[in-house]
Amino acid sequence: MDPQPEIEMDIDFKNYKKPKARTLCPTKEVDPDHFMEPDLAALLYLVQFLFKPDRKKFLEVFNCVHCNACKTSNSRYYLKRKLHNARFVSRSTEGMLESYRKYDTPFNQSKYRFKIPEEVPKDSDTLFYMGCLSTIKIPRYTLNAIKYLLSKEIDFTVLDQEACCGIPLVDSGETEMLEALMEKNVATFNSGYKKVVCLCPACFELFNHFCTGIKPEVVYITDYLEPLKKKRRVTLSIQHLCQLLYRGFDQVIPKVEQILIDSGYKIMKNEKHWCCGGGMGIMHIEKTIEKIARIRVNDFKGELLTTYCSSCYHILKLFTRKEKIKPKLVDIFTLLTE
Repeated sequence: MDPQPEIEMDIDFKNYKKPKARTLCPTKEVDPDHFMEPDLAALLYLVQFLFKPDRKKFLEVFNCVHCNACKTSNSRYYLKRKLHNARFVSRSTEGMLESYRKYDTPFNQSKYRFKIPEEVPKDSDTLFYMGCLSTIKIPRYTLNAIKYLLSKEIDFTVLDQEACCGIPLVDSGETEMLEALMEKNVATFNSGYKKVVCLCPACFELFNHFCTGIKPEVVYITDYLEPLKKKRRVTLSIQHLCQLLYRGFDQVIPKVEQILIDSGYKIMKNEKHWCCGGGMGIMHIEKTIEKIARIRVNDFKGELLTTYCSSCYHILKLFTRKEKIKPKLVDIFTLLTE
C-alpha cells in the first residue's frame, strides 16, 4: 500500500516563502490536505480505542518525517504500529523487511562502501557505530569522520559488519524484526565495550530512548569535535539536527556552533532552522520528502553548507545538486580538519 498521496510539485522552490513564514511542521507545510494535527495525534495515543485504522488515517499518519517539532512523533509511531497490525502496511516497509531478513539493513546490502583505514585499531573498549545509512549511502562522509577521529588520536574500533539500529522499522510501525535487531545490537555493545560513539543521530536516539539493557555509555560524535587552531574566514550555513534539537539533546546545537565560530567560520544567522525532510530517510512519502528538501536547500546563502547528521547530509547531497544552489556542501569533519 502506498502512503504517498498526489501533491503539487510545480512550485518555485528558489523563491518559496522564508522559514519564519512557514508552519513549523514541514509535512503540514507541503501537504496540509493529508496532515493529522498534533492535538489529534496525541489524543488518539492517549485514548487508544478512538483510533480506527482506515485508508484516510493511513495517509495522514504516514504524512510525517518525524522531526518531532510538534512533539507528537512518539504518538505517530504508536499509530503506525496500530496501522501495521491492521495490515495497513507501506510498500516501502514490505521491501525493507525482505532486505532486513537477508542483510540486517534496509538497503539490500550490508557491505561497507569504503575501506576501513589500517590505522583503526582492531580492538578497543570504544566502539564507533557508524550506521547503515552512513556506511552504504554516504561513504565519503563516514570515512571523513573516521579520519577525523584518528587525527585526534581517539582510541576506537569498528565492527566488520553492523546490523541496522532499526529506526526505519520504528518509522514504519513494524515491531517484531525491530526487537530482534535491538537485541542483537545490545548483545554486541555489551560484549566488552565501555563506550559506543554514534555517527548517526537516529541511531543515537534509538539506543538512548528505545533500547533497554545497554551497559556501555552511548554518546554522539559531536563530543569529539574541537575548534581549528588555524582559523578559516568563510561564511557558513548549517543544517542542524531535528533529532537532537527536538528530542532532548538541544544543548549540543550551541556547542557545535561555538566550535565553528572559534574556528573562524562566520555562521549565517538569518537562516532559521527548518527540517530538511530526512528525519526517517527517503521512504514512504518520497515526493513529500523531496518537496521539503528542495524548499529547504534554497534557504542557504553561505559560501559553504555543512551538517553533522548522516540523514541531513544524504538529503543535502541529493537536493543541493538538483537545485544547483551556490553554497558548497562540506561535512563538518572536513571543516574541522587542520
